Amino acid sequence: MQPLYVLSMLCAAVAVAHWLAQTRIGRPIGGAILVILIFAALANVGLVPTASTATPLYGQILGVGAPVSIFWLLLGVRLTTLRQAGTPMLILFSLGALGTMVGVFVAGKVTGAADWLGEWYGPLAGMYSATYIGGGANFNALASHYDFFETGNLFAATTVVDHVLTVVWIALLLLLPKLLTPLVGRGSVPEPTTEPTTPDLPDQRLTMGSLAVLLALGFAAHTASVWLSGQLGEALGFGVPSIIILTTLALVLAQVPAVTRIPGAQTLGMYGSYLFLAVLGAYCEAAALMETGRIGLLLFLFVGLALAIHGVILFGAGLALRLPPAMMAVASTANVGGSTVVLPMVQSLGRRDLLLPGVLVGAVGNAAGTYLGFLMVRLVT
Repeated sequence: MQPLYVLSMLCAAVAVAHWLAQTRIGRPIGGAILVILIFAALANVGLVPTASTATPLYGQILGVGAPVSIFWLLLGVRLTTLRQAGTPMLILFSLGALGTMVGVFVAGKVTGAADWLGEWYGPLAGMYSATYIGGGANFNALASHYDFFETGNLFAATTVVDHVLTVVWIALLLLLPKLLTPLVGRGSVPEPTTEPTTPDLPDQRLTMGSLAVLLALGFAAHTASVWLSGQLGEALGFGVPSIIILTTLALVLAQVPAVTRIPGAQTLGMYGSYLFLAVLGAYCEAAALMETGRIGLLLFLFVGLALAIHGVILFGAGLALRLPPAMMAVASTANVGGSTVVLPMVQSLGRRDLLLPGVLVGAVGNAAGTYLGFLMVRLVT
């Protein structure tokens, strides 16, 4: 399909989801979940590409659009939000990583994965551990190391189950804080009394001038962060995640009054988050999951159980520590989806103060996930 056609459908899905979220029926669901459902439906009936027929446009939105949207939102973040939420977020994220490791280990034992996966049990357990600690890049790193790509149908099934259950889990995380907050309150960590945007701006609406400046800043910062990541990697001998560099650039610019007075950054960031969620919906491919047959069902059970245990440990510990349910959801999002998926989560929950802590712990997970994935391989083989 033509990229412009796919882009028009993405934009239409965002517009419909936003409109539905203002109605009496759609308001309890929320625009974030609605845009996932709408675009997943379009993909599964063949109106837009799915994961198996993915257009390069999807990769550009996931790889460029999401980080740039994070950059725009961080232009209005106060550094005090990191002090308020940084340590609790790191605690929750660490508990989530532990929950993932325990979940994958227990799921393997309960489902008897060693029997139906054979020699590939260890690599697969490591891949799922890695991806649900720091995001998809870690999944691919382990798959490449163990030549898992050569397994054909098994790799396809593994990928499909990962995509589908990641989307399902993110949708659940969008709902859980709304269900838990009335029961347990908002936790012991105080929420900011104002939105983490510059408070003295008379007008936050986009103008022609502000749009031009924000686009230039966003894409220039992303380009610089990718280039610097490569240069630092060569100089230091180890990789420096580009998201860390992009975050740093945004925070430095956010201290410049002339930059913080540019209106519309939050609007652009939110729009980018909805496009990102729509693309995630396209990866929820029902037909591909059906084609995987028995192995797909077993993988579905394996991963579903692992994620459930991850959630029980993270949310159980978070409730015991009286931390806000929204913070738990963002920490789990950083584990399961990585830094870029934090963006739509904090937007949907109305907690943009958690964006910076969430992005930072997501970057930690991206750095540590591969190593912990290799550790899981050793533990189960």
